[in-house]
Amino acid sequence: MAGKFLRVNCNDCPSEHILFSRASSAISCPICGSTLALPTGGKADLVGCSIVEELN
Repeated sequence: MAGKFLRVNCNDCPSEHILFSRASSAISCPICGSTLALPTGGKADLVGCSIVEELN
């Protein structure tokens, strides 16, 4: 099963980022530094962001 790219909004600042749904390392917001996603061995756990859309 392939992963998807996700456009997400950071919960702590108004910035928008693109993440891979199966990220293998922790992803932080480059603007405010809050953690956006954590690896889980499969799909990443989105902890500090909300999904805007799934990209193809």
